[in-house]
Amino acid sequence: MKENLLVWNIDDDDISKFVMKRNLKQISVLNVIDFPDSLKPLEILSSQCNNPEVLPDIIFLDLNMPIINGFQFLEDFQKINEKIEKSIHIFMVSSSLNSNDVNRAKSIPEVSDYFVKPIDLKDLRMLIENMGEK
Repeated sequence: MKENLLVWNIDDDDISKFVMKRNLKQISVLNVIDFPDSLKPLEILSSQCNNPEVLPDIIFLDLNMPIINGFQFLEDFQKINEKIEKSIHIFMVSSSLNSNDVNRAKSIPEVSDYFVKPIDLKDLRMLIENMGEK
């Protein structure tokens, strides 16, 4: 596993954020920043695209959020992604089991995978351990 991973958890649900942070802590990922919506993360990505130390290694992105939903975030992310001087892995995390949502998310090249909330601890551990191989 890559040391000192920076994880951004973009989710408007406090319980989901708590569970994700607790599970990440159980697998020794301690550098987690929570965001209640996508506005601030997009601002940071745009303004700090040349500063990889402040950018995340992983983004866990909720699908259904106010202001900017997960798909809208991804559209904006695609516009700035080529300027970002770091490879960022985005995992869509949602309570939606709708096959249209799953297929749409998996068709977006910037999305590494789609998980239904909450991510199973075993799956989360495997995902984090595999980060060192990327």
